Amino acid sequence: MRFLPGDRTAWISAASGAVLVLAAGLTVFLWPDDSYPAMKADCHREELFVAGGTDVSLKNQRRALIRQWNGGRYPDGRPHPHATLVEVSDSTDLQRSQLKAVQESGSCAYDVLIMDNTWTAQFAEGGFLRPLDGIGDLRDFFPAALRTGERDGKQYAVPFNVDVGLLYVHEGETPPTGWPGLLNSDIALQLADYDGLTVNALEAVWNDGGQGLLTGDDRPSVEELRTRVYPALVRLTSRARGPLGPSRRYEELGSIEAFASGTRLMRNWPYAFSSLATEPRMRTPDGGRLRFGVTALPGRTVLGGQNLAVSEQSPNPDAAADLVEFLSGTGSQRLLFSCGGFAPGRYSALGLTPERHSPADVNVRACSSLTGERPGPGETELPDRAQLTQLGRAVVTALERAEPRPVTPHYGTFSGTFRGCVQKIFDRGGTDPESFARAVNRSLDGEAASC
Repeated sequence: MRFLPGDRTAWISAASGAVLVLAAGLTVFLWPDDSYPAMKADCHREELFVAGGTDVSLKNQRRALIRQWNGGRYPDGRPHPHATLVEVSDSTDLQRSQLKAVQESGSCAYDVLIMDNTWTAQFAEGGFLRPLDGIGDLRDFFPAALRTGERDGKQYAVPFNVDVGLLYVHEGETPPTGWPGLLNSDIALQLADYDGLTVNALEAVWNDGGQGLLTGDDRPSVEELRTRVYPALVRLTSRARGPLGPSRRYEELGSIEAFASGTRLMRNWPYAFSSLATEPRMRTPDGGRLRFGVTALPGRTVLGGQNLAVSEQSPNPDAAADLVEFLSGTGSQRLLFSCGGFAPGRYSALGLTPERHSPADVNVRACSSLTGERPGPGETELPDRAQLTQLGRAVVTALERAEPRPVTPHYGTFSGTFRGCVQKIFDRGGTDPESFARAVNRSLDGEAASC
């Protein structure tokens, strides 16, 4: 894979002051705290640095893919350049701020960026990314996920994994068929003060009179914010102060623990499936059956996920592009799904094609059949093929009604403002429709505002 020409010059590189972990040929840097790491100047290198959040995939599958790349060769026999995975933070908000700071400095520290799909607009407009060219057949990517990597007609990023809101249900529980029933149930959401609150609040708005607002490139008017978005959040307040009260403490992992501890329903991303499948409390005593199921949410959901992009300052852009192509390829995506629990960004990874992609057509394989590593004596492979098929069908169903968050270079400002306003509404802290509408409208232009 090669790039469209860029015109910026890189001048500093590689990270220092990190905790270094070596395992089976893979190097992983882990920042010891949330501070911005020191950087040292050295752009004359062949090694590739891949920066992203903490690997929460089952069995650290992202690291396994980097190991696979490091052991591979090009068709002409040349070994792949060694790649190092840099895990900057387990917080999406901190990931964005740290990667943005590195890119703004002009650093050549990173070659490949694993980015939340809401960051493309900001990073592309900032001149931090190289437009991709020659990545192969883009039609195999889920179209909505692929569009999150576009900006001004150029493809700056491709999907690494997709996220859609799924409904996890305890064995014997009948899932609600409508949004009001969902919110009145014993359910764990993510309503703590982080981007997950923005996600959950947007889903509530879209399913309660605010369809088509605060999504994609279409910007709502101040009047729409005042008369359609604000009232939906007010209606959510009675639940946030009632049955959803515990969810105000939960991020993703907190809600997984609540579900495993007995909460009957949970809204979460696809990766939670494999996390729960390996939790003894969620399996029968013999370990052979799961005590939960998964389906699509009964309504519209946020299209989340992470994309792969190449830094404008990379001293090895062609090799970095090759690594992006490898990580986003069908083989890697299959492993990421079956072995790591992340939903793939390609039709082919779920046995689908752009022409044949109904949930009933999902055809996947268990991890062991992909890797050749069979369970040991007395061990049961979980999730197995049937369980992964259930997950794949839920993902495909949810993708059909998934919507992106607002596409803006100022997404971080928007999310911080929006969720701050949501908290005030929940707490009945004195905000009103006009103040809410003005603050959210200004945040879409990058102006910090308060309700």
